[in-house]
Amino acid sequence: MDKINNINLSDIGTTLLSGAYSALLSPAPLKPFVENDDRSQNGTQVLISDDPTRPSYPRLAERDVTLTFLVQGPDENTFWSYRNQFMEQLYKGKVVLYVSKLDMYFHLIYSNTTSYSHFPTCCKMAVKFNEPNPRNREANDSSILL
Repeated sequence: MDKINNINLSDIGTTLLSGAYSALLSPAPLKPFVENDDRSQNGTQVLISDDPTRPSYPRLAERDVTLTFLVQGPDENTFWSYRNQFMEQLYKGKVVLYVSKLDMYFHLIYSNTTSYSHFPTCCKMAVKFNEPNPRNREANDSSILL
């Protein structure tokens, strides 16, 4: 079961929609390499190391991820309860999303909702997150301090 902050998405009537796996699995960009643009030399020196302990070893940069969710309930009252519970998790700021089919954890920070469509007993929302460390897929993460 997919989870948000250790709550089953299905328990709050929420589902990740198509395209979520592609967005989550898209490769993160690299941080800029260490460069030396010495005027006394032609071109630019780019320092890249094969040793992961060196500062010039390639590192991943943060990335933004947009995921689309469907929140639905069997009636309007249940829908509003589910929607409010889902928004409560987003408004915590730090979001730990567990995707069961990928067996991965994603440590995200809620940014904003970029689109929202509402119907009587459901809504579809595209939610933008920032992933500060795309390499971290551990269940527990203390690197995001909020």
